[in-house]
Amino acid sequence: MTFKTVGEVTQSRRDLLKFGGMGLLGASAEAVWPLQAGAAESKAKPRGTALNVLFYEISGAISHIEGFDFKESKGLPKDLDVRKVRDGLYLSNLLFPRVAEQMDKVAILRSMLSHEEVHFRGQYYQQTGRQLNLAFAREIPSIGSVVAMELEQRRRAADTFPTYMSFYLEKGAAGALSTGFLPPRFSVVDINPESAVKGGALDQKAVELLEERWRLLRDLREARVVRPASFGRDMAGYEDYYETAHRLLTDNRWPEAFKIEEEDRKRYGNNPVGISCILARNVLAQDAGTHYIHICHPGWDHHVKIWDRQADSNHYKLCAEFDPAFSSLLEDLAATKSKSDPAKTLLDETLVVCMSEFGRTTGALNNMAGRDHYNKCYPALFAGAGVKGGRILGGTDADGAKVLDTGWDHREQPRMENITATMLSALGIDWSKEIRNTPSKRAYAYVDPLGPNGYIPTDEISTIYG
Repeated sequence: MTFKTVGEVTQSRRDLLKFGGMGLLGASAEAVWPLQAGAAESKAKPRGTALNVLFYEISGAISHIEGFDFKESKGLPKDLDVRKVRDGLYLSNLLFPRVAEQMDKVAILRSMLSHEEVHFRGQYYQQTGRQLNLAFAREIPSIGSVVAMELEQRRRAADTFPTYMSFYLEKGAAGALSTGFLPPRFSVVDINPESAVKGGALDQKAVELLEERWRLLRDLREARVVRPASFGRDMAGYEDYYETAHRLLTDNRWPEAFKIEEEDRKRYGNNPVGISCILARNVLAQDAGTHYIHICHPGWDHHVKIWDRQADSNHYKLCAEFDPAFSSLLEDLAATKSKSDPAKTLLDETLVVCMSEFGRTTGALNNMAGRDHYNKCYPALFAGAGVKGGRILGGTDADGAKVLDTGWDHREQPRMENITATMLSALGIDWSKEIRNTPSKRAYAYVDPLGPNGYIPTDEISTIYG
């Protein structure tokens, strides 16, 4: 098992993601603390129905017209065995046999619109809830870091797990993003499930190394008293990182969360996404301080041979990973009693959101037997924390190319900004808030009202609750 903060990245990733000499995944911009925050003039009323949010990213974009907004098309494979699940919902029994059984827990919104149409920008948009602006990118925190900052006051003395965790984000185009202007202690702890699969318990040498570094940290703390100007925020980030690691090593819930039963491997799939979902379930079940989890399921970018079984990667293979992993996750969250409230299940107190960064082109396949990027409409799935399962919201035309019904209380299509508002609202966070003392002196709104073509609605998507 490996875990790291955002600042600890490889040089190759820094090189890959440089824009004008700026590495988006490098150290955070100048941390601002305490924050000058306040709510804008708004009628926002956070729901507070969730203790946790779990965001499942289908990274690279699933074809929506062969998925959760099924349409007949010239590019449709002949072997999908599409069946009616309920009125308005048809799913391939070949691709989603187990997910179909969980759809009574799920609300589907089919009218999403993305500002972006390339993977890096689209995945940045998913993590931050706003478009990439190179002038301010280094100071922009991820949604998970904002959640970690907001929920810090709710942390209990026994909470040793980081508030914000992710699984496999390093495999996404954007990687795991920085805390921006927020202090490093609100960073994500990203887990590589491939390492976890190999058996990731810390051995004695690793423990001894950490203890050696802990002693070094104490020495550096003493030196900082003498020469404070030599250290600053980098030292604070160093302290936060090793403080977290040291506390985790003394908490027996951490190794317990990383125990994986063979039966679970079979049910979820013995692959990185299956393991990620098992670990996410385990972490939430421990009730040890983690309240925002981002799972990245990479590899869905099939411009070529999307339905070719002989191709190294195709939608058949990726759906065969998704179906057992996502369905088992919903099953187990719904069957696991909450430690904080035994009258509830983990699904009762966890808002689950599942979506791609955009959709894929409709109609016939392209000249390489694939489907390209399409941001005009695509679906998002919601479950748990008061969501009314079985709802089909929004509607598209016969090709799945144009939205005819937005599925919520606005004529404008919902965007990632509204997903952000929905997640914050579920956690009881006022999404209308903004922070005014950023390094650029530009107000940071939790939900950005400025889209590419002017103001956009910043409401939560209330219709998923009935």
